[in-house]
Amino acid sequence: MIALYLLLGIITAIIGAAPLGAVNIAVINTTIKENTQKALKIALAAGVGEVLLALFALHCSTELSTFFQENQWIQIVIVLLFMAIGIYFLAAPKKKKKTKLNKKTKNSKFLTGFSLAFLNPPVVLYWIVAISLTNKHLFQLTAHTPLLALSLFFGGIYFGKIGTLYIYSKWGNKIAKKQGDSNTKLFKIIGVALIILSIFQGVKFLV
Repeated sequence: MIALYLLLGIITAIIGAAPLGAVNIAVINTTIKENTQKALKIALAAGVGEVLLALFALHCSTELSTFFQENQWIQIVIVLLFMAIGIYFLAAPKKKKKTKLNKKTKNSKFLTGFSLAFLNPPVVLYWIVAISLTNKHLFQLTAHTPLLALSLFFGGIYFGKIGTLYIYSKWGNKIAKKQGDSNTKLFKIIGVALIILSIFQGVKFLV
């Protein structure tokens, strides 16, 4: 029975990490522009950030849910941010700019992965919903849950997150092999995906 906490952590993390987001994009770009090993550094750090967000949501689910409902401007900022990043990727940065970026950020992969995962309000909302649904339909998941069960749950979140990002890294590696040094098509795909995501979030907010 207690193993269900591990399985639940893995499944919920995969569902949350599967949609294309900032961390996924960073992993894909790092795989293409540098290598898989450096992309995995981002994934490992992002896993830590994801666990901390889930832990935060577990302790403050009620207060956080009320906060986001009362401060809807946060959702507007997120929509605009996704739109801006999507437009940036559609602009397809040139090689010179990418080279300079690599030199500045090649030693900060862990910080990049952690910050992109942790500074992500939509993920907090996701974990609030996931934990609420778990408490309602499966079993109680609170701060008073036995430590072993919570450890398995958060361990499942970590492995689910980095596993999903690893798959994204492998996908990026295949794209790099097919397209060679040209990443323009990939940037445009990512840009369009982010713009569609921002429009979807905007419509959802208005409705």
